[in-house]
Amino acid sequence: MSGTLDKLQEKGKSLVYDLTHLEVNTIIKDEMDASKAPGSPRLLLHGLAKNFHEKLLFLGTKYQKYFDLPKDGKNLFRGEEVNLGSGFESFKELSIRAASSFEMLKAKKDELIKAEGEIVVKADIMMLQRIETISDDIRRILKVDGVDLFKGDPLHDFDKKDTINDFRAMRSKDAEQYELNLDVRQFMVIKKANDIGTETVVLQTIIGIDGDVTTRVTRAFAENPISFIHTSHNEAIGVSVDFWKNLINVVVKMGESFFGLFTK
Repeated sequence: MSGTLDKLQEKGKSLVYDLTHLEVNTIIKDEMDASKAPGSPRLLLHGLAKNFHEKLLFLGTKYQKYFDLPKDGKNLFRGEEVNLGSGFESFKELSIRAASSFEMLKAKKDELIKAEGEIVVKADIMMLQRIETISDDIRRILKVDGVDLFKGDPLHDFDKKDTINDFRAMRSKDAEQYELNLDVRQFMVIKKANDIGTETVVLQTIIGIDGDVTTRVTRAFAENPISFIHTSHNEAIGVSVDFWKNLINVVVKMGESFFGLFTK
């Protein structure tokens, strides 16, 4: 019973934090297809795993020339590709590959900075850390009992690429039985991870309900600011704050109505 209460308390703390803190990110993408992100958690995870996989391949190719390793046909950072799906084992593999790649770059950081530049190398190191951290966050969600009802099922192994391809081809009604069973916070963690993916976050502003405001700016953008990006970021903050206020008011009114039932 205490375990259940602890989980409820932890979720309660997370909900309170989410309601009392607003985060606005401005991201630079190389390309946009303008398509709407899928609502399916399975497909969101698969898109995220695919992005991480491709980023490791890209960075591995980029830094290959700085490492004296046998040319066995395997990518420097991605290594042997065992799981190409988006289940627990897939994100475990991505996390391990990102962590080992991070250590490789860190060991030769001074040499690499001289060749590639400090901003570039540090950004790539941070990207590897992001892939490891988010992959571990996803693994923690997938490990929770009841989230993935097909975990360990060899006939519906979502660590295999073919399984997710079959899932994508199903009718919505048929696919629902294979979907992840997530609460709102777990879904939002996956959605945010997919939104940011491997993109460059140039501006991030976090506003607390107590009035604290923290804005983070990447060094590359700070040294070469672009006015319209600043303007877009500030406008996004304004829209988000208005929505945030309305959301909090709704929650407060719901709370007042709920407690009012017990005070009459």
